[in-house]
Amino acid sequence: MKKVIVVGAGMAGLMATRTLHEAGVEAICLEARPRIGGRTHTDNSLGVSADLGAAWIHGPIGNPFTPIAHELGIEYGETDFINRSGNVVQAYGKKGEPLDMVEYTAGHYAGAAAFALQSGSLLVDPPESAPQSLADGLASLPRPEGMSQAKQFGFDFWVDLHLTYLCAADRETINWNLMDTTVRLPGDDYFIYGGGYKAITTHLADGLDIRTGVEVTQIAYQDSGAMVESSAGTFAADFVVVTVPLGVLKADVIKFSPSLPTKKQEAIQRIGFGQYEKVVLRFDDFYWPRDKQRLISFHDPAENEPQLFPLWFNIGYYTGEPVILAYHAGALARFINEWDDETLVGRATEALRQMTRNETIPDPVGYVRTGWERDPFSRGSYSFDHVGQKAGDRDTLRQPVGRLYFAGEATHPHFNASAHGAYESGIWVARQILKNYYGNVTFSI
Repeated sequence: MKKVIVVGAGMAGLMATRTLHEAGVEAICLEARPRIGGRTHTDNSLGVSADLGAAWIHGPIGNPFTPIAHELGIEYGETDFINRSGNVVQAYGKKGEPLDMVEYTAGHYAGAAAFALQSGSLLVDPPESAPQSLADGLASLPRPEGMSQAKQFGFDFWVDLHLTYLCAADRETINWNLMDTTVRLPGDDYFIYGGGYKAITTHLADGLDIRTGVEVTQIAYQDSGAMVESSAGTFAADFVVVTVPLGVLKADVIKFSPSLPTKKQEAIQRIGFGQYEKVVLRFDDFYWPRDKQRLISFHDPAENEPQLFPLWFNIGYYTGEPVILAYHAGALARFINEWDDETLVGRATEALRQMTRNETIPDPVGYVRTGWERDPFSRGSYSFDHVGQKAGDRDTLRQPVGRLYFAGEATHPHFNASAHGAYESGIWVARQILKNYYGNVTFSI
């Protein structure tokens, strides 16, 4: 009987282990953290399910998590990110004044149209040199004339905050030429709130041999098998599947013997790995519009600071509990990560007071924050296409080296930066091993 060691119990690791287990192959999953789930992590300390990592089913039609959520009875609700309905997002101007949301939403569409025009039109003059970064591409973005302030804010949100938060990176580092390689599943986004992603990962892990608190330090591989060195001793295996986040591979935390091929090492370093952080606040009551899903602030920043706390998500819209979260990406995430908890919660509360023009808002009664950048078992949030990255780098990362296989959202050529991309990559890599083990094996999707 062949044995497979899977390194990492995130979504990719769970699905690799699950697929092998159901095929009758002995699979042991080693996870460095004291919990499963990886970059899905549901916190319940505030009395509601708050996902500190992945939190949405992005595109429910064809998404593997949609039927799982139905099966488990997990509650979820639609999130109208760009205010198509016209009434679930509220944006605020620099003095906390509510903006005209009809005009603001029109600015969204104008921004999306200008981006598409700049990206694909033969009639738009390109920059003097071919754009490499998102910042380069946006430098000559065609902007409509005569926009109202609200429409201008909506336009700027789409071409700046929207795209940088989507990639969890800065405009100067996002690869302009690879932005069309990611495939989005159809349908709106659904926020999971009744049990969170923890309910899904617990379900997927049922019956599997998963050993938490086991940190892998070295993998020695050869044509006949592999030896995995860890804090719990040495494991012999016929195959090894590495599903740790790209940030861990970049940091060279796990030593490989022999060293990984140069081409793979270069791909690991070229692919971007972004920063995305959240702080979740619970209050004794709603001090913001209860009927809005998202709040967007364009307030003036303090001197020598970036514009902090621009985006808020109202968990209370779904749960009825006064819980709200602020989130940051790229440089903003790195900036707030320098603050201690007291500073972060205090500044967030003050930003909420300023945005809503309500100085009577009390301090929150509870909070929880993320720290993905400094997490030694993640070292960031999710991958993005970095300036200088090559079109085939994700495929290079995914390809096996003898008995050594790789999976995870960063390895997926189209669904990267998503939980369902990690999920699918785990199944894919297990199928490759099963083909090597059983011979000519066919699978249905």
